[in-house]
Amino acid sequence: MLYKILWSIGVMAITLIISGSQKYLSTRKAWQLGAIVPVLSLLVMVTLYFSMKIALTAEFIIPCTIIIALEFFIWVDGRHQYHKSELNRMKAKDIE
Repeated sequence: MLYKILWSIGVMAITLIISGSQKYLSTRKAWQLGAIVPVLSLLVMVTLYFSMKIALTAEFIIPCTIIIALEFFIWVDGRHQYHKSELNRMKAKDIE
């Protein structure tokens, strides 16, 4: 019982760390930084597939697809926020 609780807390902590780092990297000036987390996730999934001989079933494909899609959406949202902040910064300079 305690093992399952600790496992769940660990998974949530790792998820928050990955999501936070993805959001941070996506809002930097270099847009390529936002690609680091999705590419690493994809490499981990491919490595798991080949090293553990996991079958290509919906049980494996659907979570992987959801994870990659969410990371891509975080990347797009981070880029949008970056451009919005740059636009606001330019407007502030124009007002001065």
